[in-house]
Amino acid sequence: MTDGRFLLALACLLLLTRAAGLLARRAGQPATVAELAAGLLLGPSLLGAVAPGVHRFLFGPDVLPALGALGELGLVLYAFGIGRHLAAPAGPDRAAPAVAAVSAVSVLLPLAAGAVLSLALDGAHSGPRATPLASALFLGCALSVTALPVLARLLADEGLTDTPAGRISLASAAVGDAVAWGVLTTALFAAGTLGTHQLVPAAAALVAVAVLLRTRKGTARHGTAPHGTTRHGTAGHGTSRHGTDLTLTVAGCALAAAATSATGLHQLLGALLFGHLWGRRHPATAGRPALQGLDTVTATVLLPCFFLGFGQRLDLGAGPWDVPLVAALLLTAVLSKTVGCGAAAALAGLPRREWLRIGALMNSRGLTEIVVISVGYEAGLVDRELLTALTVVALATTVMTAPALRLVDRLTAGPQSGTGTGSGSAPATGREGAPRR
Repeated sequence: MTDGRFLLALACLLLLTRAAGLLARRAGQPATVAELAAGLLLGPSLLGAVAPGVHRFLFGPDVLPALGALGELGLVLYAFGIGRHLAAPAGPDRAAPAVAAVSAVSVLLPLAAGAVLSLALDGAHSGPRATPLASALFLGCALSVTALPVLARLLADEGLTDTPAGRISLASAAVGDAVAWGVLTTALFAAGTLGTHQLVPAAAALVAVAVLLRTRKGTARHGTAPHGTTRHGTAGHGTSRHGTDLTLTVAGCALAAAATSATGLHQLLGALLFGHLWGRRHPATAGRPALQGLDTVTATVLLPCFFLGFGQRLDLGAGPWDVPLVAALLLTAVLSKTVGCGAAAALAGLPRREWLRIGALMNSRGLTEIVVISVGYEAGLVDRELLTALTVVALATTVMTAPALRLVDRLTAGPQSGTGTGSGSAPATGREGAPRR
């Protein structure tokens, strides 16, 4: 790639997705929605149709594999971040009954609805490796996920983090997503993607991951002093420490992802497990500069490459859309989450405003569903038409979350208002400049 097209394509991609994300945040929407839309528009859906020469020049077969490799790394590190979120404490004990009720309904109801839809489709949109059981589990999983990182950021932006709805929805999403990833793993097993001859290299990689976790625990004991200095008093030592943290973290993610990939399962499952173990083992180190920097690079540089690769698979303008399929999936997704989770929260004794908020919040699927359906498509569980329909569901349910919250606050305005206003006026905390995912 001596002509520099890879660097030109990367620059165009990053600038476009960043601009789209900023515009989305101005409109009160998660950056993920606009960034994914930008990736779709740079594919055959728009750029390939309007300017095919430009599309071939920027994202031709000699450029796309390199961008795809960056996107693959971004996806692995994103899964690592989800795993860390899942390791976070579930919240105060007094909220445990509500969390149990909401998390159970948020998984079981969409899972059952997705299984019924899969049976009704009767293999019409199954991929080459799909079995009836794998298809039912996968579709139910795709409808049951909640975008945990999107949810956390949205709660901060809306000033709802410390409200009962915020705490319960975040804890319920963590529990529900952990179960959903387990269901996805079961679906991949049911599709016959696991071979016993692949277990030896997987076991070797997992042993290496365990060694890295132990090494990482040793480095975590040496805390950094304020202003980037170590206890030895030099900023240089601090920079070296951060470099070690970053190296061990990325290497551990890569090894864990390689281990699950060697078994025939998707590599994201290994990175997710590594992130969960990392979060459980080092709960106090999440705010370290090295980790914050890794999250920023993942969100702003690597994930846009995944959005681009995802967009190259879909041509939204090709052929007639299966409108009944999209409508059925969207209606099932929205009702099973908003009505189901809201009703569970109401039965747990929460006030009207809080259970309505929970129903709206749990409907946000965001990038997490995009990742799940991408895994299913790569595993041969769904065809391109169902992939497109589920992409629409992921975008639509994420877009409607913030307006639904504001509608709830207008309908229930009164003395029972919680800490958050729901108006979006509360400042975000912790990662003000980071895209909301």
